[in-house]
Amino acid sequence: MIVGDCINRQRRARRCAGFSAVELMVVAVIAVVVAGFAIPGVLNAVHMARLRGTGSDFSSLLQSGRIRAVQDNRFYSIYILASAPQQAYVDLWPQNVDGTSGNTGTSVDAHDPAIVIPREVQSVAAGSAPNTANLKALFLPAGSSLVPNDANQTPITFSPRGLPCKTQNATGGTVCDSAGGAIASWAFFRNSLTRQWEAVTVSPSGRIQKWQYTTAWAKIS
Repeated sequence: MIVGDCINRQRRARRCAGFSAVELMVVAVIAVVVAGFAIPGVLNAVHMARLRGTGSDFSSLLQSGRIRAVQDNRFYSIYILASAPQQAYVDLWPQNVDGTSGNTGTSVDAHDPAIVIPREVQSVAAGSAPNTANLKALFLPAGSSLVPNDANQTPITFSPRGLPCKTQNATGGTVCDSAGGAIASWAFFRNSLTRQWEAVTVSPSGRIQKWQYTTAWAKIS
């Protein structure tokens, strides 16, 4: 009898140590509810990271073009191609004897520094970007009448002095200098899923900055 009682108690203990079907269902429901709150936040963070990554990659690409222009004593342009997915690149090759470089934005050479923009992120014309007057006031001198070039339509070009410039024909070839006046540029990117915005600006002094938009533009450190 004693041995039988012990066995029965052990069996009952094993049964009590488990979970009932109702308890498992409650746990599953709680897990689904928690996931329902957490997943949108995680997805939003992923989408934001892709937008931020695009801004950082494009800024680095501009800096690369600027540095190479100084090092090579040439002028280089950075293009955004309307391909699928979109690409941006520094148009370095071929390098011609008259000082010009690249293929004027028609295609990416294997030796050109380039980035691929995520499919959910789009390069958008400045005319469709929000509150551009606010952004202009933040990166240009107060009261400036300068109209920044839209990088979605006009390539950003750096001279051998590392300054934004505009190409022009000259005796013996083509030159690119800021002697004709100050030049600034901006590029706008939007995540097509979240509708969030980011901008990259280039001041007349060649300073490259990143910005994010909520209700107003704010610099990203």
